[in-house]
Amino acid sequence: MTSIGEKFRKLRKEQNIILTQASKGICDPSNLSRWENDKITLEFNKVLALLNRIHVTPTEFINYAKLKQENEIPQEYIEAINKEDNAQIKTLALKQLKIYHNKRKIYDLYLAIILCNQYLLITGENLLPFQDQMHLYTYLSKITIWTSWDLSFFGNCVFMIKPDKVHAIAMNVLHNHSLADQDVNNLMVMLGILGDATISLIFRKDVIHAQKLLNEIKAIEMPHYLEFFTLVFTFLEKVIQYTKTHDKQIVLTFIETIQNLGMIKSTNIFIDIFKHVQVLTDY
Repeated sequence: MTSIGEKFRKLRKEQNIILTQASKGICDPSNLSRWENDKITLEFNKVLALLNRIHVTPTEFINYAKLKQENEIPQEYIEAINKEDNAQIKTLALKQLKIYHNKRKIYDLYLAIILCNQYLLITGENLLPFQDQMHLYTYLSKITIWTSWDLSFFGNCVFMIKPDKVHAIAMNVLHNHSLADQDVNNLMVMLGILGDATISLIFRKDVIHAQKLLNEIKAIEMPHYLEFFTLVFTFLEKVIQYTKTHDKQIVLTFIETIQNLGMIKSTNIFIDIFKHVQVLTDY
């Protein structure tokens, strides 16, 4: 998959602008080269300055740099995940991590994260080394334009990095959501990922950060066609209340209401989440 830096490099070369010309007064030429080769991330203000240097507006670049999502995951990985072949998933994950450690390309880490996440969900074991968790946090915390790909990246690691880091990244998403909500699909992905992040915090007994995140989410003006997410976040808030009071009727009454509305699929999902929280709370 072509990275944003690589897209920038193509535009720069098309205009015959060399590295030193593009980076002068903005960043070191070597850092620009490393960014173009997907080795490092650059602060948003520097990216804006670089775009201005090559005569491209942010809007033009966002439209130009959209990354193709289809067929980005190797078929071998998809088959192992679909079969829930633990041994194969672990083998592929460790192999992919080795590739990432050799090349240090962020897309290689993305593929490793997908495999590690599936292995974690099935076995409960986190294969991602701590140093990679920190690199992942550093990368995600610097994003200021959240594409669907970036959101997917975050969504696949909400159970792999520490709760305080999950909260920090989720807040980063929220504080930069004004660009994402211009696209309905991207907004839906964003809300889904924020829901997963909240569930991760609840499951890991960090209800303080979970409540803070929900408070920020509730401040979003939800379009009428996304009212379903209002129900999701209301449910999660009631689950948090349960962890504090141990009064399960708070949650059960809400689930019963959803069931009476004929939302069977949502009801089943809510029941499964609540059962898991009950086990964790009683543990």
